[in-house]
Amino acid sequence: MNTPSAHNQRGFTIIELLIVTVLLLILASIIALTYNGVQTKNRNAERQNTIDTIQGQMEAYYAKYNTYPTLADLNNTNWRSKNTKDLGGDILRDPKWNPGTQQCTSTGTHKAIAANQPADHCYSYQVTSADAGACDNRKTNCAHYTLTARLEGGDKYVKSSLN
Repeated sequence: MNTPSAHNQRGFTIIELLIVTVLLLILASIIALTYNGVQTKNRNAERQNTIDTIQGQMEAYYAKYNTYPTLADLNNTNWRSKNTKDLGGDILRDPKWNPGTQQCTSTGTHKAIAANQPADHCYSYQVTSADAGACDNRKTNCAHYTLTARLEGGDKYVKSSLN
């Protein structure tokens, strides 16, 4: 009768299993970090494209009316659909915006804010008259604007009026 001796048995030792487990965890961590970095770059690119699109529409509006829209106009979806062809309902929605983002939320929807320093997950639109004062396009035309998005990583993406 043949009985297997301890030396002839095949299998993995605890040390080998631990090494494989640690290597798999390291590999999974690298993949997760890479994926998060790619997602961050994609969201930042989306923010930059949005600001560029808004700038293009603001300049087209200025060419037609010789004034820039007010913040209230930009935040009004009906005004945007009537006066700007490419600024749809979600154009002011940052990729990481959610209804809990209080700085740029009004009645549960997203909006641009008037600020030099935009909040995270919000776009800002600051519009002024020719003398850098307040404007309303009734008494005083809006002659300059600054669009800003805060990128993930802390940088800002800023576009100003071409006028």
